Amino acid sequence: MSIAGLQSGRGGRRILSAIRRLYGLLAIRAYSVIMFGALFCTLAVKFFHSWRTGLLNEYFEWVLADVSVLLGIEVILAIICFRWPRKWVIRTVTFAAALICAWSVINAGWLIRTGTQILPSVLLPLFRSPLNAFRLVGVNLIKMPKAAFALLGPSAVALAFFFCVLIRPEKPDYNSRRFIKKVVISVIIVISASVVRGAVVRHGSQEIASVGLRYNSQLRAIASLVLSDYRQIPNSRRKIPYFDEIKLGLKPQQANPVRDNIGKSPDTSSLQISNGANHNVVIVVLEGVQYNYTSLADKQNDLTPFLATLAEQGVGFANARSTVAHTTKALFSLLTGRFPSASQDLAETVPAVKCYASIATILKEQLNFRTAFFQSAKGNFESRPSLVYNLGFDKFWTREDLGDPNSFLGYLACDEFSMLKPITEWIKADEEPFLLTIMCSVTHDPYVVPRWYAEPAKEPVDRYRQAISYTDKFLAALDEELWKLNIRDKTIFCVVSDHGEAFGEHGLFAHERIVFDETLHIPWVVRAPYLVKPGTRVTEPVSSVDMTPTLLALLGFDISSADFDGVNIIDRMSSDRKVHFSGWLWEGPAGFIKASQKFIYNPADKIVTVYDLSIDPVELVRIELQEQQAEKIADEIVAWRQNTIFRIDQQRTGKKMLFDHWLCRWTNRVCTAKYQNKEQQSTGVRGHR
Repeated sequence: MSIAGLQSGRGGRRILSAIRRLYGLLAIRAYSVIMFGALFCTLAVKFFHSWRTGLLNEYFEWVLADVSVLLGIEVILAIICFRWPRKWVIRTVTFAAALICAWSVINAGWLIRTGTQILPSVLLPLFRSPLNAFRLVGVNLIKMPKAAFALLGPSAVALAFFFCVLIRPEKPDYNSRRFIKKVVISVIIVISASVVRGAVVRHGSQEIASVGLRYNSQLRAIASLVLSDYRQIPNSRRKIPYFDEIKLGLKPQQANPVRDNIGKSPDTSSLQISNGANHNVVIVVLEGVQYNYTSLADKQNDLTPFLATLAEQGVGFANARSTVAHTTKALFSLLTGRFPSASQDLAETVPAVKCYASIATILKEQLNFRTAFFQSAKGNFESRPSLVYNLGFDKFWTREDLGDPNSFLGYLACDEFSMLKPITEWIKADEEPFLLTIMCSVTHDPYVVPRWYAEPAKEPVDRYRQAISYTDKFLAALDEELWKLNIRDKTIFCVVSDHGEAFGEHGLFAHERIVFDETLHIPWVVRAPYLVKPGTRVTEPVSSVDMTPTLLALLGFDISSADFDGVNIIDRMSSDRKVHFSGWLWEGPAGFIKASQKFIYNPADKIVTVYDLSIDPVELVRIELQEQQAEKIADEIVAWRQNTIFRIDQQRTGKKMLFDHWLCRWTNRVCTAKYQNKEQQSTGVRGHR
């Protein structure tokens, strides 16, 4: 063997020897090492968040609870091992410490991604649809490699250490005097941190990015499973009407001033200038498009020129809000005119005994419309086929039907231009009027555009802008197809977003647990030839729940008997109307907008805040109400949210084949869907097409 080889071998043995010695030192206090790892992870990620949001002065207040809770737990575990130094006790204590550390790592990742601390309910999608959830997590880790390495690298080492300790636990050799001294010092630190926190935190700033970061996530996780505000969602007697329970009359056909008064100024007392019972309806729902990222908010913004043109050709709603900042909930709200269950379930997707009353069922049953739902996303995401079935659509098309993996974008979407051919083929297949709903998902995380359009940008916000610009080009191409088919002048063209997306405007990211306008304020425009005056701009607060009653009114229906939660915003609205909204998570905030005031109740802090949007449109100045007034508004918001929960008249569990290819299974208020080919269907369940 060469001298270099000998030296290399000796160097390797030295490293292994050093690792063994280090392991021997750490293994005898494995629970303490793991707990201090959890504390370090928590302190480090909160420091990172304070740095990126410019709130380093807040950092000390954020970590006091973590120091007191995690160090206090470490003291308790140490005392247990000191009192009962048996191997099974050491294994149990080490396992408990590892659970706490694992939660700390998960919380760290969630805080980096969203700007908020995690609660147990956030993890429900992991159990409902683990494959989709892990793909989503994986995509975010790939897009944030530095943060992923900082989290996963040490986690892998810690995991190996944990299993080694479980296999061969080392009994600690305690020095009683040193142990007692250590415990006393730790207790003093815990008490001091608790006392200081009580004196300091009350005087913390009202910066949004700091809200919810002053508590310890482990303690709050336990509280979320116990405290009344976080318990199981309440039962409700609310019932969504079925399709055969709603019958609407048509108003008498009116003279059309645009056609009948050529050369004269039309009456401007009303937005609507005719009814359109002979019009087709095309609804395009955009995934996660924030209003401020469109040309509707700023004419200097060139991301969505077609959307701006569409508003000039019809009506633009400058003050529209999503009812619930979650796609499934928002779709239900948009297409039924009724509030979804403002809770973290998928109740809207559980196959109903009969289809719910929706714009699809009303047009199909009363005007003999054809109905279809196309989406660029894959269908099993949040069981979209069962939602579409519940809404009464005849045809359902997803990226699985495209059958071309080369057109897939990211884990969820596909090239939206690939939908144009099947859409036009469906339109041309029959001459009957139609309702066509299209869901565009390229603007969903990870915001990937096809390479024929552009080289994908690196930063998330740049990819997001790219995706919005791409989707606007798709809207223009879709409109061109309507022109080629010679139906543009007799088609209502409605474009609306399900919700927005946050990119750190308030130190928060994503959308599920946020009710600031970056997630709630949505673009909404309607072009209705000969039915509305071009260039109309509605500035009153409106809601996504208003879309169905408004479109039905444009088509000439008398909606007064339908008892929608939304209203026809063509008519004059009451100045004291409250536009309600909610995040998806049951523990998250909710509220309402009344005129220019926005009220938010956050159950995590039990605080009601108000923003005056007329002078503070970016929601930076929080006004906290006095206790009596705040309590009244909080009760009202909580009552509204509880009253949105609707009853499901369906067996507790079941399965049903929908649209020929989708096997949907449900348990309670959650449903999953799986695409099946003909071979798989031979052993499956047949049902609704």
